[in-house]
Amino acid sequence: MKVLITSNSFGKFDSKPRELMESLGWEVVGNRYHHIMNEEEMMGEVPGVDAIILGSDTVSKKVLEKADKLKIISRYGVGIDNIDLEEAKKRNIEVTITRNCNTEAVADYAIGLMLSVMRHISTVDKNLKAGTWQKETGINLCHKTVGVVGLGSIGRQVVKRLKGFDCKILGYDKFLDEAYCKENDITVMEPEEIFKKADIITLHVPGNPDGTPLVGAKELASMNKNTVLINTARASLVDEEALIEALAEHRIYGYGTDVFKGEPHINEKFENLDNVVLSPHTAAVSVEAINLMTNTAVDHILEYFGVKKGE
Repeated sequence: MKVLITSNSFGKFDSKPRELMESLGWEVVGNRYHHIMNEEEMMGEVPGVDAIILGSDTVSKKVLEKADKLKIISRYGVGIDNIDLEEAKKRNIEVTITRNCNTEAVADYAIGLMLSVMRHISTVDKNLKAGTWQKETGINLCHKTVGVVGLGSIGRQVVKRLKGFDCKILGYDKFLDEAYCKENDITVMEPEEIFKKADIITLHVPGNPDGTPLVGAKELASMNKNTVLINTARASLVDEEALIEALAEHRIYGYGTDVFKGEPHINEKFENLDNVVLSPHTAAVSVEAINLMTNTAVDHILEYFGVKKGE
């Protein structure tokens, strides 16, 4: 029995789940590249592997063709657009996710990005460390109209936090829970209307299957110059080139993001903008979230193979 762990944060603060697998006589191997593996790298790692605890690495059809013994992919996270689900199903490979483990961490981070963009926190921090005492005048989060695109577990936690800022909430979800929206005084509207009316837009939906951005040049043009856009979901939701142009021309106020196309590389044009806050896909990475995801990912594998803790 061989388990491949591709995520570098797995077990960072709690070694017991890995030790438990090893105590069963399983061979447990980590990510020898120490970065998100591409298709070619994954193809070289999966032969002979029975289970994968998967980060954001690519599991394409070609990778699965090399995975001659693979029975389960335990996703260390919730996004599964890096997995060829159709091919996995054909091969009877189980796919699980660590649902709700990082919900609060990501929601906290989304609020943090809003504040950092709106109050220029990262800018004044950088300036002061460089020896420049220069104040920046920002805008308040309190009393703003916030569009929450995606009212799943993370979106709902964001709404909960925004209530403390006395914000008016506009909301959208493909699978709308009308009772929840009514209880939380959320005005429901389509994304196109949210883009026109919200002061802040925060994205909490999966990417479109065909890669079409939710926020493109047309949508950016409908926003006003004080709009703040936050993305802790998927890079494919936003047309980066159109966004960079809008930011450079100050057609929107700012952008805070934790996700990028081609990670771990980012569009170098972002580096020249002073109205963006960038982070390296770390919204879900808190001590508490990592511990919960680590344990849950292992639990899914143990359950699949019929192993009960304590046996």
